[in-house]
Amino acid sequence: MQKSTTLFSNLPAKDQTIILAHCRQRKVAKKQVIVHQGDTGRDMFIIVSGRLKVSVLSDEGKEISFVVLSENDFFGELSLLDGRQRSATVTAIENSELLVLSYQKYQSLMKTSPQTATQILTKITLMLADRLRATDLLYQDAVFLEVSGRLAKFLLNSSKNPAKSGSEYPVTDVRLSQYELGTLVNASRESVNKQLRDWELQGIVNCDGGRITLLDCEALQALAAGG
Repeated sequence: MQKSTTLFSNLPAKDQTIILAHCRQRKVAKKQVIVHQGDTGRDMFIIVSGRLKVSVLSDEGKEISFVVLSENDFFGELSLLDGRQRSATVTAIENSELLVLSYQKYQSLMKTSPQTATQILTKITLMLADRLRATDLLYQDAVFLEVSGRLAKFLLNSSKNPAKSGSEYPVTDVRLSQYELGTLVNASRESVNKQLRDWELQGIVNCDGGRITLLDCEALQALAAGG
């Protein structure tokens, strides 16, 4: 396992080595659920490769997805710290590899390497602050943006630049069903399908399987800004 693949790659080499020694590897298959909303369990997970979605079910049984996690992201940190039930369900979108830090191993770190354990806690705190800000923006988008704006913003935020995507245009390699994409932008599968088809006809995007090529980023940026 390469140290540079972990969330803690910018920590001193000594701390990285100590953290990795306390983690175990886990491979998960596409569509496998790693944790369920309401589950007990205190493991924290760090994504080495692959992508996973975070979702919750409303009281009416409607699924709402918040984010797609990828390499270097982590989840399960709240249960690691407070021992409460899992607040969301995390499902693999594709075959993925994880590092697992158990509560017992974290407690061991606190006793044997308190400085390293503090580094982990600091990282978690900073990432939680970022996620809180992202949640605020998500709420604002749900209130102020139409479906087209929310979808445009998601595609722009998820896109790779042409140099990295090997394309003349930015590419969003979503690999999500239209239902899953809908749960991420708070829209129905039918609304997402119609919007993508309309944009294809207008020459704004090109859809090919799970790859969506952004042909007119200015048009998408205007929609994402509420235009």
